[in-house]
Amino acid sequence: MNGAGTETVKKRKKNSTYHVFYVVMATAFLAMLLWAAVTNRGQPPTEMLSEGNIPFDTEWYMADGSAADMEHLQKISSVEPYREQSVYRVLPADLGEGQSLCFRSKNIIYKVYVDGELRYEPKMRESRVYNRSLGTRWSYVPLGRDDAGAMVEIRFQTVYGSARACIDHLTLGSAAGEIVGTFTGKSVAAATCLLLLFAGLILIIADIPANLQLDKNHELLYLGLFAISIALWCLAETNLLQFYTDDSRLLQIVSCCSLMMIPIPLVLYLDAAFGFKKKWVVPAVCGMSAAEFALCTVLHFAKICDYHETLTFTHVMLAVSAALLFYSIVKNALTVRESNVRNVYKAIRTVGLMGICFATGIDIVRFYRGHNSDSAMFVRIGLLIFILCYGSASLEKMVNAVKLGMQAEFVSQLAYHDGLTGVGNRTAFQERLEELEGQKREVSGIAIMMFDVNDLKFVNDHFGHQRGDELIVGCADIIKTALEKESGACFRIGGDEFAGILVGEDVNGRCENVLTLFREAMDIYNAVPGQKIRISIASGYAVYDAAQEDEMLMDVYQQADVRMYQNKKEIKSVQVTPADFYRNR
Repeated sequence: MNGAGTETVKKRKKNSTYHVFYVVMATAFLAMLLWAAVTNRGQPPTEMLSEGNIPFDTEWYMADGSAADMEHLQKISSVEPYREQSVYRVLPADLGEGQSLCFRSKNIIYKVYVDGELRYEPKMRESRVYNRSLGTRWSYVPLGRDDAGAMVEIRFQTVYGSARACIDHLTLGSAAGEIVGTFTGKSVAAATCLLLLFAGLILIIADIPANLQLDKNHELLYLGLFAISIALWCLAETNLLQFYTDDSRLLQIVSCCSLMMIPIPLVLYLDAAFGFKKKWVVPAVCGMSAAEFALCTVLHFAKICDYHETLTFTHVMLAVSAALLFYSIVKNALTVRESNVRNVYKAIRTVGLMGICFATGIDIVRFYRGHNSDSAMFVRIGLLIFILCYGSASLEKMVNAVKLGMQAEFVSQLAYHDGLTGVGNRTAFQERLEELEGQKREVSGIAIMMFDVNDLKFVNDHFGHQRGDELIVGCADIIKTALEKESGACFRIGGDEFAGILVGEDVNGRCENVLTLFREAMDIYNAVPGQKIRISIASGYAVYDAAQEDEMLMDVYQQADVRMYQNKKEIKSVQVTPADFYRNR
């Protein structure tokens, strides 16, 4: 084993020792945390804030004395949309100072009275954009010691015939404790939504460099939009955003419309990731989703049915999308099994997508069965599975994409660039000429310049090919720099031959500037004391004449080549021969 290999082995052994040290440290740290958590369990500050709060959701009654079903107000026989009703309950005789009546309302318009005095009325902002109800809203009605034994009356109107309307989470006590308790109980749900929102943005950003190639596949973009749409809906359903704005009607619009934004990116993602044999599937589903959005919007602004009342249409589109998702997953899994191809990452991604599919179906069923908990509970669990599964699966895909991109760039360099000088090669020059041949009537001017390096054979024969390569590289730098200053392109089309192409206005003047620049650069190079090689380059150019209808760019190229050889003869007639020049060097 050589010295470098021995050093590498020693370094690996040393790093392994450090790894062991770190694992021991981390294990000790986690053990201390676990021991402290188990042996010193106390009352959390959030529970201390709400200590003394009592449930207040029973013993409510209607005006006729019958018991009120606070969690399903729409099921009460006397309740009709936009017909005002009241529920009552007497406050405790031992009511303390600084307490509040805390509750959550859903799909009702309401006011709170204490002994006939209006104590609380939510602000009802009006806009054609809003739904008819206030949506889901948290309320905290302040009470005082003087309110002990008083009658609380909540006057309400439902706005939908069959949608769930409720006043739930009723408690009496500290409003701060209830607010903190709500945040604590829903913190995991909110964190999951924010994580998915962040993941969606990352996927969209990652789609940009991944699609700088010609064969574009916006799989990451579609999946990112899908993730953001679901995240917005779930975040609205946590009912935490109401603590940051009192416009609960706007949040209800976010919840309804974000659901309608899900099907199109989901179907486009499935097509990009798995593909559909039936070409009509994608346009059909996307067209149906766009039509459903348009129909719901027209009905909403025409005040026939608002977005909440047309949720059934949205759920049908979601069901169609979920069915396509399930079909794509099953089909992909069967294809893998038949071909006996083991693809762990594809299987993990399948698990994540199936988690979303089943979780969404469960929450839709729960919505129609009128469960009290939020309607996105299981979806959030599915989303967490999705994030973990797709994150691990996309790792392989991104690594492969980078590898393929590097390989493609390397192949492109080989195909169109000269390996020694880095300028375009003969293939690139010929393809550029063919391209300009079809555009020559549309551009204002085209010029072709030819350059030939003098003395290359002499340098190779007397000083070796390494010194000859140095001569080629030096000449290429001078020619390329001069051309680029006039927006020209440089190509090496032979061993000692270079070509330049200029396109646009005043190509004659720009060619003269190029010649001036590169001759000045040669003089500066050759004037440096101690130079071991001399740079001498012959040049010539020709310009395409649009007046000559039959002239081809190949003719222009040949004219420039002839003028370059004429200049080569002129240089040799006045320049010191290479034998005499290098005799004393």
